[in-house]
Amino acid sequence: MKSSECGTPRTEQNTVCFTGHRQIDRDQVPEIRRRLKAVILRCYEQGCRWFICGGALGFDTLAAEEVLAFRACHPDVGLFLAIPCANQSAYWPASDRRRYETIRDSADEELVLAPSYFKGCMHVRNRFMVRHSAICICYLKQFEGGTGYTVRYALSVSREVINLYEDASSSALLKEQLWNCTFTSPSVSGNAHTAHLLLSPAVTGRKWSNTSLRFSGKRGSGSTK
Repeated sequence: MKSSECGTPRTEQNTVCFTGHRQIDRDQVPEIRRRLKAVILRCYEQGCRWFICGGALGFDTLAAEEVLAFRACHPDVGLFLAIPCANQSAYWPASDRRRYETIRDSADEELVLAPSYFKGCMHVRNRFMVRHSAICICYLKQFEGGTGYTVRYALSVSREVINLYEDASSSALLKEQLWNCTFTSPSVSGNAHTAHLLLSPAVTGRKWSNTSLRFSGKRGSGSTK
């Protein structure tokens, strides 16, 4: 594990994690970066100082780069990389591997969760990030796949979720699907071992924010903004 270069102690309450799709249209990147800049600043203003990224392609890479850019002017901010396996980037294009290694070299902390890939290692990484954060910032267009899994898990353990996906016309349907689906948590081997029904946010106190980037003044207040 890489030791911290940030002087701010890391706690669950001052930590944010990111999750999002790997495939992102190139023409959407500038807007996603703009939204990331805004939400990182808002989180910082609320006292968050640590940001956890999983080191994957796509949204993870954009989020890590924006945290590093923000850190240049805010040295009390830290980037924590939660790497699912040591050979995560083994089959990536060379340009993506170079970008990944630049992020790793610049991170304040890094934890490699497994020496090599195994079925379920991405889920282990995703649960680790959520468990060590108070807020989960996502770029979620559809609830299937790893990003949807991570968001459902975050909601199931009462983390605040902020979705940066801009298509407001689909957000209501997406939110309804997330609230009412059955969340199944795979074990390390990939087999399901627990299931939790996601109830309505009004009942559970979970919080959901879309691209307005609105934050309640107090975490855990039960707001559904």
